[in-house]
Amino acid sequence: MSETLQIVLCLSCAGLVSGLTGFAFALVASGTLLSIRAPIEATALVLTCSILSQALSVLRLRTLPPRATALAMIGPGLVGAPIGIYLLQDLNPELVKVLIGIFLILYSAVVATLRSDYRVSFGNAWSDGAVGFLGGILGGIAGLSGALPTAWSLVRGWEPRMQRAVYQSFTLVLQIWSLAILAVFNPFPPELMGDLALGLPIVLVSVLAGLSLFGHIDQRRFRSIVLALLAAIGITTTALALPGLLH
Repeated sequence: MSETLQIVLCLSCAGLVSGLTGFAFALVASGTLLSIRAPIEATALVLTCSILSQALSVLRLRTLPPRATALAMIGPGLVGAPIGIYLLQDLNPELVKVLIGIFLILYSAVVATLRSDYRVSFGNAWSDGAVGFLGGILGGIAGLSGALPTAWSLVRGWEPRMQRAVYQSFTLVLQIWSLAILAVFNPFPPELMGDLALGLPIVLVSVLAGLSLFGHIDQRRFRSIVLALLAAIGITTTALALPGLLH
């Protein structure tokens, strides 16, 4: 299979999943792109396409997160991201990924047993901020900034559009922040422009298709899809990190 076709299929699938659920673009796209592109180019391509996906979804859904909630999560998240990058010097990232993966698997299994209208009793600005801070740290360590905010949104009592507005706004800002840090310390290769010219229109179309599917599912089904994807992220993250940890 040619590299061009791989990029087209990879970004199409990632855009469709992201449009449907509001997250998991990087999870779907990174594996393939890292296997055919240099790490800096692949990461920049994933971040740029994911930023387009998040921005398009936020605009199309026309639902803004509560300002207090957004500020409570995004501010600590921006602080947590460089802390996570710094902690990489002393922590074993493979161990962190395995622990995150196990947590997401267990979380998905537990929440799946709860009522669909379940909500935590301690949801407030302080707990939102703690989740944002931890999400930023995990983004700096393992590139999983959106995993905890997405999981948290499922039990905050918000309807699907509000859930997406919260965690997609958080992810959008954190990814712009990550792309800016990457651009400062690692100049982008000129080949990136060709991949962006190919990839951005594909992402645009596939995200719109995913958003169309989202408009036809109810809250219960959306919750089931998100839990399944969180479990898939947990299984994939654990499976990829475990060999390195055991070694």
